[in-house]
Amino acid sequence: MSFGVDTLGGLSEKLKQLSDDTQSMYEAFLDATTLYKQGKMNEKEYFAKIGDYLVATSAMNFLAIRVIFEIKDALAKGSSIKNPTGGVATGPPQQAGFGIGGFVGAGGTAGPSAGYTLPSPQVEPTFKPVDIELPKKSTKNCIICGASIPAQAKFCSKCGRSQ
Repeated sequence: MSFGVDTLGGLSEKLKQLSDDTQSMYEAFLDATTLYKQGKMNEKEYFAKIGDYLVATSAMNFLAIRVIFEIKDALAKGSSIKNPTGGVATGPPQQAGFGIGGFVGAGGTAGPSAGYTLPSPQVEPTFKPVDIELPKKSTKNCIICGASIPAQAKFCSKCGRSQ
């Protein structure tokens, strides 16, 4: 719910800033990759850069999806575009600390709840045991050594003689 505040405008500004932050983290990740390949960076530092970039891209993807949902809602309602504080947009948008830190909280939560619900969990399948009886193979004895061999065998598997 937007309560008269343009959620789409705020989210769009946040997405623009997050896109710039993610680009700079991507460049830092590329630099870290080069340093790691040259042996000038240890694994711990390298994986920290990977983690930072992964968090940034995940946050940006999540925010992009939220922007798409807000566009869909705005089109369905036929609402006008407003600025992030609630009035009709008249000038350039105001920046309000929209970075990765403003989107992903310290506890790992991402942004405020948008009222979307997750699907209910699926029931695990149950498997019923089934008894399968395999047909018994008919056997015969080798005419040379007396070993038990399949009835259709033309040679003995023990002595190798023809049957």
